[in-house]
Amino acid sequence: MNNKKTKVRKKTERLSPVTKDILMGELVDKYPQASEILMKYGFHCLGCMISPYESLEAGAAVHGIPLEKVLKEINQSIK
Repeated sequence: MNNKKTKVRKKTERLSPVTKDILMGELVDKYPQASEILMKYGFHCLGCMISPYESLEAGAAVHGIPLEKVLKEINQSIK
């Protein structure tokens, strides 16, 4: 008998929405599908040494990317 407790997400459980404060590294780790969305909007710096420690908001500001559009598309992709 296995006494280990494991977290199992129920199909009805919703993921928390991604916010502007999420670090780029955390975003890509948690939601790999976000990489494609980020690249589409011009976040070509995902391999940069700093990107894992930079917030989505900061990255969007530096590159002139519409943050709200990116957030909306990423959150739609994780539903």
